[in-house]
Amino acid sequence: MTQIMWMDNLAPDIQEEILFLPNTVRGRDPIKEAEIRPIAKTLDWNRQREMWRAIKDSQPVNPNQT
Repeated sequence: MTQIMWMDNLAPDIQEEILFLPNTVRGRDPIKEAEIRPIAKTLDWNRQREMWRAIKDSQPVNPNQT
């Protein structure tokens, strides 16, 4: 339960993006919960968006494609 409670601290648009991330077909998820946790600890939603954008920009466009 505590693993998802921190998500309440995220900006609503980030929550929505996380909820609608594509399913991982094989391998590991490209974005890990441990990467999102520091964002949730940041109270400023604008700063959260900057941090979230940095994580997304470092990931492949479609990790399920080969």
